[in-house]
Amino acid sequence: MNAAHIMTTGVITLQKEKTVKDAMKILIEKRIRQMPVVDNDNRIIGVLKARKLIQSVLPRYVADGLLKDVKFAPDLPKLHEKARELAGKNISDVMDKDFVKISPDAAVFEIAAIFVNAEKSVENIYVVDDKDRILGIISPWDMFKKIWDLNEK
Repeated sequence: MNAAHIMTTGVITLQKEKTVKDAMKILIEKRIRQMPVVDNDNRIIGVLKARKLIQSVLPRYVADGLLKDVKFAPDLPKLHEKARELAGKNISDVMDKDFVKISPDAAVFEIAAIFVNAEKSVENIYVVDDKDRILGIISPWDMFKKIWDLNEK
């Protein structure tokens, strides 16, 4: 079994020229936490993550974890102001360029190892062809579902 067997296809992507406001509409409507950003040839060049967007609008002392008890934080107007500023930014200005991609023939054990052994937390792995065009996406749940389905048979 390899990546091609467990990936989810029909991945929702964002064109690099879109704004954060455009992306937020999709993130909210589809209830997803991240989307790959692609160029005009459908090659993945980055990932837009909801977590990073949230960090971008929070006051620095909260986003950096400098103040753990934020119940009294008086920055709600600043939160709205930063959100308005962020909405007009281009996706390519806020996307993460650090993401994991694999080929469709990557083994399931290799995929599992990436999820559990990565230095940074990996939420999704992107499956790409030899030209980095996106073919699918794999989450830990995709792996579990496929393994569970095989056990049920």
